[in-house]
Amino acid sequence: MYALLQALASLNNPNVFWIAPIAGIIALIVSLLLMHKINKMEAGSPKAIQVGNAIREGAYAFLKRQYKTISVIIVVLFVLIAVALDIGTAVAFLIGAIASLAAGYIAMDNATKANVRTVAAAKNGPNAALQTAFYGGATMGFAVVGLSLLSVSLLFLVYGGWDILFSGTFVIGNKDGITAASAIVGMGFGASLVALFAQLGGGIYTKAADVGADLVGKVEAGIPEDDPRNPAVIADNVGDNVGDSAGRGADLFESAVGENIGGMVIGGLVSAVTGNVMFLIFPLVVRALGIFGTLVAVPFVKLNANEVHTPMKALRKGLNVSTAISAIMFLIVSIIFFGDSWYYLFGCLLTGLIASVLIDQITDYYTGRDRSPVRQIAQASQTGSATNIITGMAIGLETTALPIITLVISLLVSYVLGAQFATTIGITTYMGGVYGTALATMGMLAVMGMVLALDGFGPIADNAAGIAEMAGETSGIETMEALDAVGNTTKALTKGFALGSALLAAQLLFQTYAEEAMIKLNLTSFVIDISQPAILVAGFIGAMIPFLFSSQAINAVGKAATQMVNEVRRQFKEIPGIMDGTGKPDYGKAVDISTKAALKGMVIPGVVVIAVPLIVGVLLGPLAVGSLVIGATLTAVPLALFMNTGGGAWDNAKKYIEVGHFGGKRSAAHSAAVVGDTVGDPLKDTAGPSLHVLIKLLSTLAIVFIPLFLNLLNLI
Repeated sequence: MYALLQALASLNNPNVFWIAPIAGIIALIVSLLLMHKINKMEAGSPKAIQVGNAIREGAYAFLKRQYKTISVIIVVLFVLIAVALDIGTAVAFLIGAIASLAAGYIAMDNATKANVRTVAAAKNGPNAALQTAFYGGATMGFAVVGLSLLSVSLLFLVYGGWDILFSGTFVIGNKDGITAASAIVGMGFGASLVALFAQLGGGIYTKAADVGADLVGKVEAGIPEDDPRNPAVIADNVGDNVGDSAGRGADLFESAVGENIGGMVIGGLVSAVTGNVMFLIFPLVVRALGIFGTLVAVPFVKLNANEVHTPMKALRKGLNVSTAISAIMFLIVSIIFFGDSWYYLFGCLLTGLIASVLIDQITDYYTGRDRSPVRQIAQASQTGSATNIITGMAIGLETTALPIITLVISLLVSYVLGAQFATTIGITTYMGGVYGTALATMGMLAVMGMVLALDGFGPIADNAAGIAEMAGETSGIETMEALDAVGNTTKALTKGFALGSALLAAQLLFQTYAEEAMIKLNLTSFVIDISQPAILVAGFIGAMIPFLFSSQAINAVGKAATQMVNEVRRQFKEIPGIMDGTGKPDYGKAVDISTKAALKGMVIPGVVVIAVPLIVGVLLGPLAVGSLVIGATLTAVPLALFMNTGGGAWDNAKKYIEVGHFGGKRSAAHSAAVVGDTVGDPLKDTAGPSLHVLIKLLSTLAIVFIPLFLNLLNLI
């Protein structure tokens, strides 16, 4: 690899571009090999297989109905973009949407195969169970990063990149590279749109079932979490797959696509000024090296003898190794491609990597089951639900500080390093600074494959614990419960990582929007002046959108959970023999409630997010849309941190009590903690993870629809 890169660099050869699609193909091959490995594993006892099949069938039934609804919206927008803009953008939009749907499908399909096999593997010891769940998650991780890198690379070539890279026409001042990169922004919009609906719909589904199952099953009936007597238990486990697997797969796919495109657009600006095509290619090369780093790290995820009770250590080894390997490769390529000034750009990449490590540690501190914040919430549960909720809210609000401080420092440091690099190649410090922030974003995304593997591990471990309990498995049940608790932390880690990358990408995408607006609308400058009333109004509208969106999402969960509670109560009352095990609950009715609620609840919030910026753009113009995007970003980031990390802390406080602290299961403290967990559920699994999709959806939407922004009211 080193010799190949050095040879290409010595010729300043754009053929180094091929490393990106090759890495994407390798990642997809690894994903397929892991799928094959999981399929060959023992599926377990007949009862476990039966329960697993019920979950799988329910997940497929929902995904089929959800994808039909999303497809209608995709078709409408495809026609709108083709008519109002151009067919090229419309096709890019369609490709992004279809690829995002595929990413969600792959994630869910494999999760529903790995969950039951994790139960069977637990009989062979904790390490076997952990690795089975991790391989299931890694299948999603490699599929998403591979698909995103390959699709962006190939579409870039089709939309003009081939001529730019391989015809020898790239010269100083040639902006065709920017045009080719920005032409595929529609792909990012399509991926973001699908991700929003997938994440939101899956989140409504899973939390409607989870809240209903917990409140009636745990609190009122006093039965365990995944007791087969609970009519909502199958819907709850289905929800883990459609929300945490399918939703997150589509979610992180759009993150990778949007930020890859943004990095190329900014790189194209630098290439146009310097005449060096490597600035355009380098962001994709960085992402490719991240895939290789993740591949090397996979074998390190295993439990040592002294880590049986601390499985998070085994998972973190994989993340640490992938980070270290990526840093080494970044050092090498920086020296090869950028000569004596290599340390500036390496510093930018390293800044992003360090930010990802710090986000991991901060998230673990606030959500780890044995950490101080979680213990505080658990302790507060002894005096009732009110004190549990008050303490949980306080800690949730506190969780916003350290991640934002970490990320803004990363932005500033990478900007300064990029500006210093600019002085060595003769471009403006501003342009160099923005390129530095782009590389910091790429550096943070380098470990996305491993982070996604840890995220995919979470719902698989959660489902495995549920299947084991429903199937009456006794062997390995303690292992399942330990992995389930760790899964809550890994899911919170991924949400923090995704939100962190969204914040870093905000600068990237906004700069892309500003450049595109100036080019397409012949603007001489792009300055957001809040002294202009219309600009300020648009900023407030943007700041309001995350709150309105979250309200609609949480309210949808609340309404569906009310129906679920009433249905579970009805079945306990009207179906004889449920509680003594002689009667069978009607699982299908609970599944139907969650399905209808999710499909109904996901449409209006999504339409609002699309419609509002378009209306603002047509009435007030492109500067107002820029203000709207800034306002939405500034409120969405801390709001999502509060909901994601705070909700994870509430959940693990409940689990901390369930292992025997403060009275254990069925105690008053446990009942209070269950209530707190149900408050946090729609925050961390519905509204919160949808917000960082919203940030990038607004940015990519703004870029795609620039030609429609007219300023009819002429208030600016």
